[in-house]
Amino acid sequence: MNNSERNLYPIEQCRRFYADEIRVVAGLDSVALVEAFAMVPRERFLESPPWHLSSGSSLHPATYRTTNEVRDLYHDVFVALKSAEFLNNGQPSMIAQLIAALNLCAGKRVLHIGCGTGYYSAIIAQMVGPQGAVTAVEIDTDLARQATANLTDYPNVTVLNADGAAVDPDLSDAILVNAGVTHPRLEWLANLSESGILVLPLSVGRSPAAKDAIVVRIARNGASFVAEPISILTIYPGAGMRDPAMQKLLNASFESHAILRLESLRTDAHDQTDSCLVHAPTFCLSALPAASK
Repeated sequence: MNNSERNLYPIEQCRRFYADEIRVVAGLDSVALVEAFAMVPRERFLESPPWHLSSGSSLHPATYRTTNEVRDLYHDVFVALKSAEFLNNGQPSMIAQLIAALNLCAGKRVLHIGCGTGYYSAIIAQMVGPQGAVTAVEIDTDLARQATANLTDYPNVTVLNADGAAVDPDLSDAILVNAGVTHPRLEWLANLSESGILVLPLSVGRSPAAKDAIVVRIARNGASFVAEPISILTIYPGAGMRDPAMQKLLNASFESHAILRLESLRTDAHDQTDSCLVHAPTFCLSALPAASK
């Protein structure tokens, strides 16, 4: 198919094709999430063309290719936001898996940390509807400004230009941290509603700027937290949420594959045992099942 034939497809149809591509690649079961990808105009959340996009896992500038064709955005590719910093808007299938893990529905209250220019916050807002609420946090002033402008038609979204490590969250049904961190903030856990879910990419790697992470899903069960690893991905590191001592503990657990045995997150004081996969001062990733309510 040549470019002229491809351009015959209406943009709305391209969005439908794209949403179905994400459904298959990410293994989505949520009809509402697939519909959100079909409805939200991705180009609105990017600067004017030309766009620089890539479908590869490498963030080296040479992997990007340039396009002026809006239909090229409707594939499972990431698009550069700040090429010099290797900062992009996230690969749709990857972020879709994280959003799917939140179990969103109409009326949910969501905290989205690391919202970039707001595209995935808009996807979330579409899912929770006007009865729900999304607080989108972005530390980069320029990106936060763009997100605020891009989300003007989403009255259920509030954008904060702030460090996610410093924002005191309201009661939330779901929290998505879209940046690599070394630990959950106790405030995130304390402000999760009953059955609320925190999706948390935990950084692994020896370099302070490492972008690899293992994503864990943490769900409140009364006073306890059920936890499980759900994916491994490459993600931009969170500036204010990385602790060198915790990084060493995470690396050791990851390299030994111990973290794959994760079943719960504990915040109670206890002695370290073989069931402690990452035993830190304020929390413990544990192989023990979460206590019942």
